[in-house]
Amino acid sequence: MKSNKIVLLVIGVTLILGVSFALGYFALGQEAKPERLFASSPTTTASALSPETAMPTQAGASPLTQTTVTAEEMFSEFICPCCGKPIGECSCGMAGERRGFVTGLVSAGLSELEIYLAYADQYGLDTFASEKVQEEVREYKLAHAPAERPQIVLEPQQIDLGDVSTKEGKVETSITIKNTGQKELIVDSLSTSCGCTTVSVVNSGQEGPVFGTGTPPEGWSTAIQPGETAELRIYYDPTFHEDARGPMMREIYVSSNDPVGPVVKAAIELEQVD
Repeated sequence: MKSNKIVLLVIGVTLILGVSFALGYFALGQEAKPERLFASSPTTTASALSPETAMPTQAGASPLTQTTVTAEEMFSEFICPCCGKPIGECSCGMAGERRGFVTGLVSAGLSELEIYLAYADQYGLDTFASEKVQEEVREYKLAHAPAERPQIVLEPQQIDLGDVSTKEGKVETSITIKNTGQKELIVDSLSTSCGCTTVSVVNSGQEGPVFGTGTPPEGWSTAIQPGETAELRIYYDPTFHEDARGPMMREIYVSSNDPVGPVVKAAIELEQVD
């Protein structure tokens, strides 16, 4: 009889300890569970920061996942600079090029996260439809960037040209390109959202080739040292749309070796008049 009581006591203690351990483990896991999909701390291990291994840790914590998606699903995530519509809804050449780029990434088996990262490197974060996704990708890229890096800043990011007359012809303005980082900034390509707008870089008094919407000149680049600046020269030709009148906005894209913002955007706005 006594031995039976001892056995029952041992079983009871074991059950109590087991339940206590399980509750403690669950509580600890809930406290430790991260709120975001991606680690943003520089101390995170390299494997955890890798796009191939970064995985969602909490359902609904982030719009970015490592799941596979269709090209059609991703078309709605990016905006065409020509018309401001999702690239799946626009029939212009720029949207077609971007759809082809996304389709190629999907065909290669890339996940949703990897497609966002590749698209940001190719066309810039400013072309994302969702500000939340844009910010998530920016934070992810910041977490992966080296402590010392080139950093491009355009000032101002937008210029109002006011009234532009078709009778007066081409007008010109400029924006400053700054390297606020610690490494040499290499600008190697420019593009615009419309053929009416062309751009070039003036660095150390020398103007580089003029870029537009077509195929950019190959082999060109210019270096801006840390703390130094260059000029982004912008030309707008109102006769390109000779019959157009009213408000217009055109975008300029600058590509560089900044690992966080490899493509950054500036814009001009104007009122085209007689």
